[in-house]
Amino acid sequence: MNNKYLNERQLIQYRKRVLRDCESYTVAKAARIYGLHRSTIYEWKKSVKPKKTGPKGRVFWQTNEKLEKEIVRIRKVTNYGPKRIKQELETIGVKVGEKAIRGILNRERLVKNHKKKRVRKKQKFYAPYPGYRIQIDTKAVPDPETDLRSAERYQFTSIDIASRIRFCWIYDELSNANSIDFLNKVLRFYEEIGIGVECVQTDNHMTFTNLYVGGRKKKEHQYLRLHPFTKRCLKNGIAHILSRPGTPRHNCFVERSHRTDEEEFYRLLDLPSLNNQKLQLELQKWMFRYNFLRLHSSCNNMPPIKNYQTVWTTGA
Repeated sequence: MNNKYLNERQLIQYRKRVLRDCESYTVAKAARIYGLHRSTIYEWKKSVKPKKTGPKGRVFWQTNEKLEKEIVRIRKVTNYGPKRIKQELETIGVKVGEKAIRGILNRERLVKNHKKKRVRKKQKFYAPYPGYRIQIDTKAVPDPETDLRSAERYQFTSIDIASRIRFCWIYDELSNANSIDFLNKVLRFYEEIGIGVECVQTDNHMTFTNLYVGGRKKKEHQYLRLHPFTKRCLKNGIAHILSRPGTPRHNCFVERSHRTDEEEFYRLLDLPSLNNQKLQLELQKWMFRYNFLRLHSSCNNMPPIKNYQTVWTTGA
């Protein structure tokens, strides 16, 4: 067939018919039928193959391979997000944008897609100075071999909502004695830093209050017995307030710090191989890193201790 008498549309249809017959027969037989050379058919088949749209190699504006490996290493070791990885790189004099870091993490499939949560009305907390309010809560150690409903180890946590300075300790059970012992450790810890605790906020667990224990009717709570934890707070001249029942967001600072523990500390540990003593040591190392080394966006991109010394102590 003479192709010079075909317009562009007819030529495209003609080539499609030839290639379709190549699939039904062979290239050699289709070449004999249509009077074409086999190399011509092979060129047509090559032209319709899907091609990559991106560059053939690394382009000049792409992050160099050595830096990409460093970003992946930081992500695997610390489980940081793009913003915090950028801050870590800036401490060693390397500047990379958050968008570039996010692209690298996406390519390496190191980003977990989170479900969108409904927007809640934010509650503002007022803390004019460190020690104005300390939030205390407990967390079951996420050991994969035990059920969290009957965990064998618990983490008691306190955080100052003004300076974000934290203190944690591991106990083998939730009890009044352990809550009082932890309170004594917390007061001693903040006193050594120079923070005087004025108020302690907890949830309504029976480790901290008797308000919802011992009866179901309102008249059974008419004469409330003070919890030993509350008594110890009052003995030290500290107010003890409770969050609203079933509302963990009112304890938002300590709850958010527990999520940080989950992502950047417990996820990187082999918990079944650690007894309570070793886990206690690892937790205190993590607390040192959290308070003295880890950068916090809410602390002007400084560690909490440094932010406390520069902002709250000097008033800078």
